Amino acid sequence: MNPALRGAGKITAVFFSPDGELAAVASAFPLLINPRARAVYGGATLRYRVGLYRRGEAAPFATFDALRLPVNDVAFHPTRPAIAIGAGSYDGGYLFEGDLVIWNWADGRSRRPCLHVPEVVRCRYLDDAGQLEAWVRPWDESWDEDDDRAAPAADTLLRIRIDDSDAAWRAGEPAALDLDETTAMVDATPPDDGLAATRLADWSGLPDLGLRGAIWDLAWLDADTLGATHDACLLDRYDRNGELLSRHEGGGRGSEILPAAAVTVHALAPPDPADIFRRDSRLYVLRDGQLAAARDCTGGAYTFSVDADGRLLGRQDRVGSRARGAADILLDPALAREQRLDIGHYDCFNHYIGINGAPCLFALQGTPPGSHEGKYLCIVHPDGRIERLWPVLKPDRTPASHAMECRGAYVDDALGAGVVIAGKHYSPTVDGAYRGFIYRKSLARGQERWRHATPASASAIVLADGLVTAAFLDGSLMLIDARTGDLRLSAKVRLDGIATVIYAMAARDGILAIGTLDGRIALARLADLPARTGADGNLDLA
Repeated sequence: MNPALRGAGKITAVFFSPDGELAAVASAFPLLINPRARAVYGGATLRYRVGLYRRGEAAPFATFDALRLPVNDVAFHPTRPAIAIGAGSYDGGYLFEGDLVIWNWADGRSRRPCLHVPEVVRCRYLDDAGQLEAWVRPWDESWDEDDDRAAPAADTLLRIRIDDSDAAWRAGEPAALDLDETTAMVDATPPDDGLAATRLADWSGLPDLGLRGAIWDLAWLDADTLGATHDACLLDRYDRNGELLSRHEGGGRGSEILPAAAVTVHALAPPDPADIFRRDSRLYVLRDGQLAAARDCTGGAYTFSVDADGRLLGRQDRVGSRARGAADILLDPALAREQRLDIGHYDCFNHYIGINGAPCLFALQGTPPGSHEGKYLCIVHPDGRIERLWPVLKPDRTPASHAMECRGAYVDDALGAGVVIAGKHYSPTVDGAYRGFIYRKSLARGQERWRHATPASASAIVLADGLVTAAFLDGSLMLIDARTGDLRLSAKVRLDGIATVIYAMAARDGILAIGTLDGRIALARLADLPARTGADGNLDLA
């Protein structure tokens, strides 16, 4: 069910210790942009990782996750259990953003010796005392503006020297960095050969690392079969023991699993080299163990939701020139009859809600409908009629009353029918602290039953066994009593002791299935989760 190599995302580079016994594996993890008509970034903490592995071991013995830019180089200290990590990239417009971190994996301490640094391309230790040399890009593209003889900034490296002695660690203060233009040289770094994972497999003795991308969606297809979507298939089917029953492949990849009487899979068309902005979708239906194409949806990015009777609502992203004639669609359970309608503006940050399996179909609509502000929860009736219920957040004319990055779930218990919605309060400043919410409201009148602040945007929410189970982009998981709102659990998730982030969940018969951004799937009994939380506040689901 899971990759042989644990704790890695997309492997971008591998660096070996001088004695060849350790490997520093640089990974990148995907942002939560699934389906294409949904984008969720708020509070995300895990984007890049350096994991340290011993030869022959499938799990890292240490990981460093406090990175915000791609890793370009790693240097092992000659005597201490420490590495220097050089990172950075071009921002696409003007700056060469960078990061330089020195990390002691034995005690977990790390330091950034520079207040600011441009993109770090290479680094190495010069001696046992800890003199670190690094080669960096210029600060920005202005490097060659006044000198026609200078190499372009993107082809230029400048040398810096960093004191990594014990005294520097004790001082602890980062220093301002001045670049010495006399050290400039033309970058001769060889291009990436794309064979980092192959070199790691040869070194580790694991012939097949089994790597795969994020688990985008999960659903129990029946009491004993779990469905999963990821980049390498339209749909995988597993039994409860983790054995792969079947893999369904075809053009593109699976995005959303929409279970009802029949299981529908929303798949994304493969990239078109001739048209990079193409965002077509295809719906497949699973019948008698076969996944058959049922309907194509073209012209723009879609997200689909399904009600308890199998009716589908497709909302089309209105952003982009292709969407000028965009329309939302209602499909009958057989996917045979299509009704086109216009619920209003839709964009990937503002209008996704993701409520499935309810007696009716739900959508978010702005005020007026062509706006992304003043969002109301709406019911979309089978005849296409749109019933506005109540505002997602109280309209008090402050930026915080603008809800973004929402995720919802339907609940019906002794308190009556209601919905749980998690989201983010909009902040007009990029450096504003994240403010999130999760609440339950009654469906008919919008009466609030309970509310909690959240540390990040929700990736997934499921209702089962009287509990709201919500996963967040900072790697945390909440269990909330659906009726009282009592917080039963709030913990950071681990798999085999390694931090991860849940991107997908499904629950049935007391069993919670989780799928992570590093391509792993785990099953756990919901009732056991509070007792499995350690004194450190971490919950290991492996």
